[in-house]
Amino acid sequence: MNAQQSLALTPQSYPNQSLYDLGISLDTKRLHIQHNTEGYRDGITAGKSESIQLGFDDGFNLGANLGIKAGFILGLLEGVATALKETGRYGSTRIDQLLLDAEKDLNVDSIFSEQYWSPDGGWKFLVQESTHGGEISSEDVAKEHPVIMKWEENISQEVVRWRIDLNMPIFGCDATRLEKDGSSTVPRDVPRAAVDW
Repeated sequence: MNAQQSLALTPQSYPNQSLYDLGISLDTKRLHIQHNTEGYRDGITAGKSESIQLGFDDGFNLGANLGIKAGFILGLLEGVATALKETGRYGSTRIDQLLLDAEKDLNVDSIFSEQYWSPDGGWKFLVQESTHGGEISSEDVAKEHPVIMKWEENISQEVVRWRIDLNMPIFGCDATRLEKDGSSTVPRDVPRAAVDW
């Protein structure tokens, strides 16, 4: 077969032959390979950038929500422990132990352990329906984290025990959320003794 005959052949004539075997010049082949490679790289780069950004955004929001919840729990326990020490009130040993346990449970390694997260970043624990009536949010996932749930229950008992008013401005929006959940409210009809914080 000569060069003129090979140019006249089409891929349909010989479906097992590549276009390169049908007489395309070396420059055209090289250009085709170069554009194909660059297009592939550009597509991979764009896809990675987009998925990395989405992953970062989701991970950042989830980490922030978990951090806020863990910080609130630790801050509340630290505040109670400090107030008890400063006033010489009883119960500080118990609160100190609770604080030590909370610090151990609420550290980054514990919260993000393989027990709770799959390698792709998905959670392994049950998350109820969204509180916002739509797609499950990072706030929903953080709220249902087993360690967070355990310690929110623990601090709700301490809030009742020490008659802490979570409606104080220092507690911000978390008090409102806890009261809506019903997980930590101070009975309104029980008089509270003043605590010298």
